[in-house]
Order: sequence, then C-alpha cells, then structure tokens
Amino acid sequence: MDKEDSLKPTVFSSEHVSGRDLGGSSLMPMLVAGLVLIAIGYAGVMIFV
Repeated sequence: MDKEDSLKPTVFSSEHVSGRDLGGSSLMPMLVAGLVLIAIGYAGVMIFV
C-alpha cells in the first residue's frame, strides 16, 4: 500500500451512508401495513366502546 493510497479521502454514496440496501425493498410497505393495522384496531375499539 502506497502512502498516496492512505491519503485519499473515502467517498461514500448516499445509499451506503443511509444504510439502504440497493437490491432490497424499502420499508414503505411495512409502514403502510402498520398504519392500516392501527386504523383497523382503532376502529374496532371505537365500535365496542
């Protein structure tokens, strides 16, 4: 390893910094499903109360 190699700045893309998997799906479907389940639970509680 050369001295020049150790002085180069390390550059990361925004995908690597955010921890997002490029080949995977996002968390948006899980978020939507969770919100739907919360809404169903809320409606169920309001019916019986």
